[in-house]
Amino acid sequence: MREKQQDKENDMKIWKKPLAAVLAGMLCVISMPQVQPLLPAFSAAAAEETGTVGALTYILESDGAVITKCEETAEKVVIPEKIAGKPVTEIAEDAFQFCENLTSVEIPDTVQTIGKNAFWSCHKLQHVTLPKNLAAVGDNCFRSCGLLAELEIPVTLQKIGLDAFCDTAWLKNQQTENPLVQVNHILIDATTCSGTAVEVPDGVTEIGNFAFYNCGNLQKIMLPASVTKIDWGAFWQCSGLETLTVQGNLAKIGESAFSDCTKLSAVYTVMSEDEWSNVQIESGNELLEQATIHYNSILEELLLADLDNNGSVDSTDVFYILLGVAQNAVGMDSGWTPAQEKAADIDGSGAVDSTDVFYVLLYIARNSAGIPTTWEMLVA
Repeated sequence: MREKQQDKENDMKIWKKPLAAVLAGMLCVISMPQVQPLLPAFSAAAAEETGTVGALTYILESDGAVITKCEETAEKVVIPEKIAGKPVTEIAEDAFQFCENLTSVEIPDTVQTIGKNAFWSCHKLQHVTLPKNLAAVGDNCFRSCGLLAELEIPVTLQKIGLDAFCDTAWLKNQQTENPLVQVNHILIDATTCSGTAVEVPDGVTEIGNFAFYNCGNLQKIMLPASVTKIDWGAFWQCSGLETLTVQGNLAKIGESAFSDCTKLSAVYTVMSEDEWSNVQIESGNELLEQATIHYNSILEELLLADLDNNGSVDSTDVFYILLGVAQNAVGMDSGWTPAQEKAADIDGSGAVDSTDVFYVLLYIARNSAGIPTTWEMLVA
């Protein structure tokens, strides 16, 4: 009996230490605060529902459905407004990328975001119905959709990724019509500009990502008062750019906006030094910050037709031009400064007359009607 008791005690001694270690480990795990949040996270992940409808793959999220993939053999796709009772709100990045046979896509008005690369290299894509509530398109969204010639872009679109429409027939058509391509007051592309001086039209509020990329001939850029933001890389590799004119209201200059602008030496602005110091200038703009800033500057050259030097062409400028022309007609002095007279001579004929008045009125009328128009388009 004593031998059995001794064996039992020996067995307990053998197992005592391993059991103690296991119990200690369990207590440590239970006491770890980071373990508890993992349980609901796992449950949420498990609850996420995926599925297919037609050629489309989707994910159901709490606030809507996201299209994540399309069969590469699909030719014509109509994206439904709802899936499983939830609105389709997003097309994810890469969703239709390399769908070589895709010719048309109808996107419902419930969609607000189209991710980056979503339709990249859909070479046969010719027709896209964009949603009326579209707010953002990502980088390379329609890149290399060479046959995509027509797009009705909704006024709600305010965030346009880098090269979103690059190498599309639509962009090439826009460039042919006007090298300063605008979408909802955002200048998205100016890479086909060939002149040495460019005056951005009044009404443009934002210079888009890489808008003037590698415009090597550009020496002078003039921004109206309506421009409040210059985006990432907007003037990257404009190696000939020497002067920047800012009429005021500029709030932000994005990362590397003036990278490789090695000749940039002067900035003329109507802003005070205090106002300029409040402009948010992101990294990569050392060449801009090294340039000489001319604060409160009365520019040696006014923007064309901007006689009151307020950064925009409007009825006040028309009044000054008409008054000067009328006074010249009766042998009186126009009252213009040399800079104002040069700005009023729209066609560059050396004299300010009714032809110049006509051009100014037409310029204002077209831009007010939402038809982006430059002086080069009118006078050419």
